[in-house]
Amino acid sequence: MGYRLWPVKGNMGYIPGRSSKKETAKEETGALEAIESKPVDLDLLKLKKAYEDLEETHRQLRESHIEMILRLALAAECKDPDTGGHILRISDYATEAAKAIGMAPDQIEILRYASPMHDIGKIGIPDRILQKPGKLTPEEWEIMKQHTVIGARMFLNSRSPLLGAAGQIAQTHHEKFDGTGYPNAMRGEAIPIYGRIVAMVDVFDAIVSKRCYKEKWSFKKAMDYILTLSGNHLDPKLVKVFHQIEKKVRRVYEANVTIENFIADFKPNVPDPGI
Repeated sequence: MGYRLWPVKGNMGYIPGRSSKKETAKEETGALEAIESKPVDLDLLKLKKAYEDLEETHRQLRESHIEMILRLALAAECKDPDTGGHILRISDYATEAAKAIGMAPDQIEILRYASPMHDIGKIGIPDRILQKPGKLTPEEWEIMKQHTVIGARMFLNSRSPLLGAAGQIAQTHHEKFDGTGYPNAMRGEAIPIYGRIVAMVDVFDAIVSKRCYKEKWSFKKAMDYILTLSGNHLDPKLVKVFHQIEKKVRRVYEANVTIENFIADFKPNVPDPGI
């Protein structure tokens, strides 16, 4: 029994075959000549390398955009120093809620990086109102409510799905499920899902955080309070899910999130959020 040169799993290899030594040698010589006569496609190798370089450049660009967006959101947060790591916790709470309702992975990623910009419009609100320790007057409250409109305008006509989502969240995260919210008194599921999720986690994080006008609540008291908002302020389906993932919510609540480790957690191989 001789050995023939045959393709084995995409490579040339020897496997047993019934042939004479002369026939086998002839076949081997022909196969090797065919391999040697085929030139290496340098253009193809260059194209492959260029593609890999482009992919890496795109990954770095996306990561830079994420960092720039987060630092822009932090600029608004710095005007309201009591909020601490609020925008980063909002992102983590919103991400957990989105996963729990079965949102598509690419949509979850957009929400993760767009939700920190929900209060970006506070850049346009005077410090005397943002940092007032007492209750706002009716006139001051009307000015404060404008941060939703200002935030939406900042991203108006953006072609980026991520920035478009940021504008939508900025505009709708103070709408209420029963239609009594602002700025447009939207009702029920007419409020975009991103806005409904951020509305819920924004309320939760606000009440478990110390502010210039209030002390922070305990985790249990805050979770119980969220239940009382089901169907009026908040989407009842989301409230139910939020309580189902209470352990994950608590982990976010207890974590010390910083912008450095938030950016470090950026995963470049996730579905492109369309930056």
